[in-house]
Amino acid sequence: MYPTRPLFLSTYPPEECGLATFTQDSADAVDRAAGEPISAVAAIQKTRTIPNADPRVVHVIDNLRRDAYSFAAMIANEGACDVVSLQHEFGLYPGDWGSHILEFAQGCRKPIVTTFHTLQTHPEQKPRNIVRELCARSQGVIVMTNIASELLRKSYGVSNANVAVIPHGVPEVSFQRPSDSKARLGLEGRKVVCTFGLINRGKGLEHMIQALPAIVESCPEVTYLIVGMTHPVVKRQEGEVYRESLMGLADSLGVGSHVQFVNRYLSLPELLQYLQACDVFITPYPGKDQIASGTMAYALASVGAVVSTPYLYAQEVLAERRGLLVPFADSQAMAQSILSLLTNESLLLETRIRAYQYAKPMFWSNVGQMYLDFFGLVASQARRASSTSYRGPISRIERNPHEDVSTEKREKHATSPAVGAPGSTHRFHGAHPACDLQPPSSRKRIYDGR
Repeated sequence: MYPTRPLFLSTYPPEECGLATFTQDSADAVDRAAGEPISAVAAIQKTRTIPNADPRVVHVIDNLRRDAYSFAAMIANEGACDVVSLQHEFGLYPGDWGSHILEFAQGCRKPIVTTFHTLQTHPEQKPRNIVRELCARSQGVIVMTNIASELLRKSYGVSNANVAVIPHGVPEVSFQRPSDSKARLGLEGRKVVCTFGLINRGKGLEHMIQALPAIVESCPEVTYLIVGMTHPVVKRQEGEVYRESLMGLADSLGVGSHVQFVNRYLSLPELLQYLQACDVFITPYPGKDQIASGTMAYALASVGAVVSTPYLYAQEVLAERRGLLVPFADSQAMAQSILSLLTNESLLLETRIRAYQYAKPMFWSNVGQMYLDFFGLVASQARRASSTSYRGPISRIERNPHEDVSTEKREKHATSPAVGAPGSTHRFHGAHPACDLQPPSSRKRIYDGR
């Protein structure tokens, strides 16, 4: 039996945003799980020209074209894909609250699986209606946390019947770090605190810098690394004003020599080198509605000791002492929590171990198999439903990636009763081996701090 072929609708490299990198990583992981290149991409062109040479990109969507998404639906309908993996976040699509994506959903005859990267806890009517219609026209919905699944139900009135929780994927890294990880970066003998991602004013980095004087007073060997370039859209609008303001703030507080900016794009091996030289990772984000964060996911696996403000994604992944939460915009609390880790090696190690154990099932090899399984179930149920021309929700799939299950049990669940029948809830758990086709590590990685 042939594996289900997905068409990813999203931004895609060389577009410089975290969602583009996420889409590339997801497609790579699905291809490795399938053992062959099966993924295609309808790439949204926003700020960069999509090269024709990439064989995975089968269509380029021009957001300036008024009928871009109805045309993209036609391309999907006529193409070889079995399912569309639609990536959604507000601001990605044109129209009021990105409403033009509904033209695609209305015109697409292939089964749609929508992945939500952003949701609001108290949505206005317009974005709420858009999310509800996308869910109604999707045969599957993916979110990355249980909190996000509950948010869909409570704030958007979306039944959990067709919602799958699949975690954000992360590179496979070892718990043990290279002994020279700091020395190679000129950080030998330093206590390293780190943030990474494309820089903009929504990251709250000023609150972390304001925490530095108290940290330096107790731990004078500390260095705060801010890894990442200014977001391309922000840079076009205002240049380096925000980064320069952070440098000025650090100098005015007398901690300028303790702050280092790594102002360039990093390959994945380079990024992991910085993360594995880090003692504590900090996300000081000011907005509570964030339901996914690639930077946080990577930090759980590669750093392990994380301090964060309590946005939705952080609340779930740092629960059960996997990290430390501090109030929004509270520099004093940030300083205290960071110092508690930097000055207590036992606490630091225990936190790292708990975080790494949680992150292991999030390795891309496991997540790619979860996506492939889910796409396959959606496509098979859509084929069965096509005889009645009904595009309704699939049965619920709850994925708890932190619990093992055998192949035999997965196959048993895959043959469970039909939708709506007693006992029809499907559960897929555990890790799956994947074939390594070609390592994507040489490609540049662009992260926006999602």
